[in-house]
Amino acid sequence: MSAPSVTVEQLRQRLRPMALRLRLRDTIWFASSTLWIAALLSLLMQIAGRLWPIAGLIWISLMPLALWALIVVGYLILRPLPPLRVAQRVDALLDARERLATALELGQRAERTLLIELQQRDAYAFAATLNPRLVPIQINRQPLMVALVLIVAAFVLIMTPNPQTQALEERAAVREATQQAAVQIAELRQELAQNQMLSPEERAALDAELAELQRRLEQNPGNREEALADLSTAEARLQQRLLSDTEAQRAALERLARNLQALENQQQSGRPTLGQAEDALRQLAQRIENMTPEERAQLAQQLRQEAQQLQQNAPQTAQALQQAADALQQNDVQQAQQALDQAAQSVRQARQQQATQQAAQQAIAQIQEERQSIVQSGQRQVQQGQQQGQQQGQQGQQQGQQGQQGQQGQQPGQQQGQQGQQGQQGQQQGQQGQQGQQQGQQGQQGQQQGQQGQQGQQQGQQGQEQSGNAQNLATGREAGIGSSDLVYQPFTPDGRPRNIERIQGQQGEGGQTQIQQGQMDVPGGISPLQTPYQQVLRDYQQAAGEALDQSAIPPHLKDYVRNYFSRLEP
Repeated sequence: MSAPSVTVEQLRQRLRPMALRLRLRDTIWFASSTLWIAALLSLLMQIAGRLWPIAGLIWISLMPLALWALIVVGYLILRPLPPLRVAQRVDALLDARERLATALELGQRAERTLLIELQQRDAYAFAATLNPRLVPIQINRQPLMVALVLIVAAFVLIMTPNPQTQALEERAAVREATQQAAVQIAELRQELAQNQMLSPEERAALDAELAELQRRLEQNPGNREEALADLSTAEARLQQRLLSDTEAQRAALERLARNLQALENQQQSGRPTLGQAEDALRQLAQRIENMTPEERAQLAQQLRQEAQQLQQNAPQTAQALQQAADALQQNDVQQAQQALDQAAQSVRQARQQQATQQAAQQAIAQIQEERQSIVQSGQRQVQQGQQQGQQQGQQGQQQGQQGQQGQQGQQPGQQQGQQGQQGQQGQQQGQQGQQGQQQGQQGQQGQQQGQQGQQGQQQGQQGQEQSGNAQNLATGREAGIGSSDLVYQPFTPDGRPRNIERIQGQQGEGGQTQIQQGQMDVPGGISPLQTPYQQVLRDYQQAAGEALDQSAIPPHLKDYVRNYFSRLEP
């Protein structure tokens, strides 16, 4: 009875465990040969992270190792290893004299001879005795040792403190500050979009500037210099929209509104608005028809005065008021009404201009606030690091002092004897010092008595000078402005008259100082204490308005200044 024939499929089944063993062998060899590449990349990442701030350095350093592991797994699973290749390698490793490879090649032929049958049976019998452990696992040791050294070095760098950590924390803080600034700019854009006092053109221009700034802040990766440059550029563009005379114009128009309210016997508000000035002019235009000739003449005079006051700060309104006054003088009611309507229209334009200026100032103030926030971002981490370093240094100093104290405690008792001798010498010196102090006190008492005598003489001279000055001041008041007018008096903290300043001359021949006090002999001359209050208030208001125009002060602080001068008006 003949033995059963062997098929190629049966032989392949016997070779499958050997194929898995060969695949594992190749994968281990590949992994041990290539691990050093991933380890070197991880080490280079760690070194670069200590030279430049790199966010997420640990994960970036582990990425080469993770990628290497994925490649190794893919090599194990996806690498093709056909049965013929397995048979050839097994034959070579076990010195099977190509028994398995020949059987697979002959099995693919169509003809079946006795020789082929015997060869396949022999190959199958040999394959049945195969054990995967017969294929040894090989490791490329030299590259693997290099890889292990590189991995250890990389993990040592990971565990040690990174000097760039502070820079990374600062960058993260700047990034957070820029994102918060972008949110604030977006809220400001929404607020300006709801401002109905702005013209569509001005609203669109401001929104475009703020939108560009918001976009650049959102895209900022945490670069403080770039963020500050973007804020400065936006602020410079908004500064170009500011006019230098807006505050003075506003103060002048508010004064006009207050005077018109007083003319119509209306209740005056603390600080009238430009809208009230516009309404007052329109109401005045409607009341002209019902006025008597005397009232129109009085109104014309009042309008001329207002035009003169507005000539410098609001020339269009001043021109319209002058035309209205001329029309009233000529008893042309219709022309006067048209002129007052033109004045109201000019006030409305000034109101829109003021709204645009306030919007630009609000945007500038917001930008300055965000700039300060970005500048201060990250400084807390720096201060904490400095405090920790100082604490560590203080602890080291304390430990050193304790060590010195211990050494001093070990010294022999000779120092105590020396200290006792020094103590006796110190007592003797103390007694001598007390005697010297007593003598010094006696000398000081004599000096004090002499000084008291000199002070008595000086007080007598000052009393005579003050009485003379009081007489001169009373004479000046009688010759100057009447007591019923408001005058300006400089501020003194204690509310008392200022001391008279004296300039002493050189010593004369007798060794005494010659003092000469100036006198104002001009009758009726106005001293600095007799300046009219209205003139000083107007000068101060104009100076304050120019200062507010030339500086980017937040709008709410400007309101405080305006309210202050409004309350100063009589």
